[in-house]
Amino acid sequence: MSKRTGTEEHLVLTVVVLAALCCSCGCTQQTAAMEWYRQGLHFNAHDNQFEQALECFNTSLELDPQFEEAWLGKSVALYNLKRYQDALQSVDRALELDPEYATAWWMKGEILSSLGKPDEADRCYARAQETDPRFVRV
Repeated sequence: MSKRTGTEEHLVLTVVVLAALCCSCGCTQQTAAMEWYRQGLHFNAHDNQFEQALECFNTSLELDPQFEEAWLGKSVALYNLKRYQDALQSVDRALELDPEYATAWWMKGEILSSLGKPDEADRCYARAQETDPRFVRV
């Protein structure tokens, strides 16, 4: 029998709590998807636990496959795991759902840059800035 880490125990507890809440109050799949998304953001941004973040984003997307923010979160987790081709597929899905998603265009630029495609990356950065002028490349 393997021991669980504190993070694994927290993730299991989150699953149990969300399942109980959904059954008891009849919440929508979008609400549960949002909670999984938020948990993924936490793992991605605060704890640098990218595998756990990826699991959360995948669960969120199982509940709501049209959730473009979760597709972007998944691409960030994959990028952090250096799985650039998979990250590119996920960010492309986010952009299929919302072609004006500036943050996704910026992320696609980062991924393409990591893949050694600077010209394509520059076009994505430009598209992000066209969509939202707050995106400025330094």
